[in-house]
Formats: sequence, C-alpha cells, structure tokens
Amino acid sequence: MILVQISDTHIDAPGALVYGHFDTAATLTRTVEVINAMDPGPDLVLHTGDIASHGSAARYASFKQIMDDLNAPLAVMPGNHDDRDALRDAFGGTPWLPATGAFLHYTIEDYPVRVICCDSVIAGEVPGELCAERLDWLDARLCEAPERPTIVALHHPPFDTGMTGATSKGLLQGGGELDALLRRHGQVVRVLAGHAHRPMTTSFGGTVAFAAPTTCYPFALETGPERILAATHEAPGVAVHLWLPNASGAGADLVTHVAPVGDWGDAITLRKNGERVYAG
Repeated sequence: MILVQISDTHIDAPGALVYGHFDTAATLTRTVEVINAMDPGPDLVLHTGDIASHGSAARYASFKQIMDDLNAPLAVMPGNHDDRDALRDAFGGTPWLPATGAFLHYTIEDYPVRVICCDSVIAGEVPGELCAERLDWLDARLCEAPERPTIVALHHPPFDTGMTGATSKGLLQGGGELDALLRRHGQVVRVLAGHAHRPMTTSFGGTVAFAAPTTCYPFALETGPERILAATHEAPGVAVHLWLPNASGAGADLVTHVAPVGDWGDAITLRKNGERVYAG
C-alpha cells in the first residue's frame, strides 16, 4: 500500500500570490504532476487539511479543478482555514465525507491499513481540539477493528512542535486524552497531521506521530523567544507512507518518506536491477 499525504495547500484566488510571493495553485499543480509520475503510483492521496487559505465555494472549485488531473483516489479532511459547510457542499456525494453531523469524521476501509480521519477544527480558531464527543467517536472506531493496522489522521499535531510561533501547540485541549486513548489501542501504526507546514516526527500515544510538509510555503524552524512565524522559500513537499513487509518477518511496517516538490532536473540513474548503468 502506498499512501501519499498532502497538506496545507492554501489555495487562494486564481493568480493570487499569497504574502506577495507564493502561487499556491501553481505549486499544487506541480504537486499533482509529481504524484502522477510516481511508479508505482499511490493507492490513495489523503489531504490533512487547510485546503484553502479561506474556505469558500470558489476556492474549493479551484482546488477540485487542479485535482481533477490526479490519477489516484483523493480524500480530504478539514483544517482551521477550511469551512465545513462549504467543504461538504464541494465534496458532497463522495463515499467518504459524511453528509450529516457536526464534525467531518470518517473512516477509509478499503486498504491494508485502515485510515480514521478525525475533525480537530474549532471554527474560527487557529488551534484545534479533541473534545469528549470526538474522542468517544475515535475510541468507538478503534474498538471496531482492534486487529487491523490503523492510521489516525487529524489536521492539528497533538504534540508540542517545539516551534514558538502560531503552530507551537496544535490542540488547545484533548492532547493528553488522545495520548492515553491511543495507548489502549495497539493497532495504531501512525498518527498523521498537518498544520505546521514542515515535516516533523515524534513518539506519541505509544506509536509514531508525524506532521506533513506543506505543498505551498513552508514555515521556518523558529524556536526562539520572539515567537516568530515566518514563511520561507524552502522546498514544499509531500509525504509518502509505504506499508511494507517487515524484513524480520514479524508483520509489516509503515515507512515514511518526504519528497520535495520542485524542478530539480532529471534523476541520474546509477544502477538498475543490480547492474551499474552510469558510465561516468
């Protein structure tokens, strides 16, 4: 199984340069090209939130127009910049997005690894939360299939990122409760998040937690007392999660790579099928 995770695409009005520098639509178009060029291609592309800079029907229409060129199935979930109602309208009729309910929770059951998508958004706020209702929903979903390897996805990192700007803490409440909940469910192989605009990994809830890179403008790694939030010209990227047989023979493992998005020139093939092909 190959799962590509994209996050924080922040689509704006067509032709707009976010902060005067970043054409988020053009970068997303390039991201689709990178994903389509994968061989083998992904089984699923999961967007972990902040689809648009400001959630609206027009911006979601622009997002869908770009993503129509994607060869793989796509699933999305809300971030703090998204609007639940507009998102539900834009993606109504999909098999995964719920048509009713206060939160856009759902599960994806079609692959070797089960994916549970949790809505961590507080409407109108930058940080998120997992209230008792949402935690109960997640606990019930995990109890349904205790033997199946499972990914739990949400927009906000449930851990302290070490950054001191606006992404310093993903959840206002529910992080400790989520940690304890996941420790009761040993089938969770990864917690996936977005929001922080740069890749990071830590231990959490007895498993591994990972925040994905952004496809638009990365945030600088600012950890100082000035609490700076800065957009940088570092390479955007996607995460590629591979469900692989364990070389030791003990089950399987989820291995995560980060692939930068940009024009880096053609790869130089050095060896193929064990044979040297580079003659330089």
